[in-house]
Amino acid sequence: MRQANILIVDDDIELSEEVAEVLHEQGFSALFARTLLQFDQQLRDHHIDRFVVDLLLPDGHGHKIIRKIRQFSSAGIVVLSGKLNEVDKVVSLELGADDYVVKPFARSEFIARIKSLLRRIEPQHSRITETDLEGSEINFAGWRTEPNARRIFSPADEQVHLTKLEFDLWITFLKGLDRVLARDQLIYSIRGRDWAGYDRSIDGLVSRLRKKLAIDPNLEESF
Repeated sequence: MRQANILIVDDDIELSEEVAEVLHEQGFSALFARTLLQFDQQLRDHHIDRFVVDLLLPDGHGHKIIRKIRQFSSAGIVVLSGKLNEVDKVVSLELGADDYVVKPFARSEFIARIKSLLRRIEPQHSRITETDLEGSEINFAGWRTEPNARRIFSPADEQVHLTKLEFDLWITFLKGLDRVLARDQLIYSIRGRDWAGYDRSIDGLVSRLRKKLAIDPNLEESF
């Protein structure tokens, strides 16, 4: 079983290395991004399972990162901040962050926060395997998917009609419940490596799928 990748988005090199040391002790693999640009690059290059995000970055604000993550995933996000600013804290949590830690922090406190986050997140996002996808039926959050028949039913047992690409995207999300899927990964999954189309087209496809499933707000927040 591969180690979970946690991306540390912070331009404070010394603090980032300290956080990485804590994460390594807990069995995680730590990756680094110092800027928004590097964050985008890490998403393209790696599967990211959890995030530790500083709010103040050289080329932008951490809220932009939280917002971007929540467009594709409900992976755990811990925000780091140099001061307890109630407005930043409230906005961070409203955008989808799971926890807010003020610097400087005690190592024991940070470990406790990470462990608490894992306990809250993991039961909701159990991995769906390739074997599951080959079966006749998958149940997730009350929704029933029939991969072979390419059908999906709501918790009220009403069929939701999806286009071919929408259904392929839904299956891709089921495969990636425990990690963030970058735009390039989504495109490759449903279009193939040689797809030469405008990559922003995936945004519209995600938006249409979310609208069709928005009858269940809890499910919509899962990806």
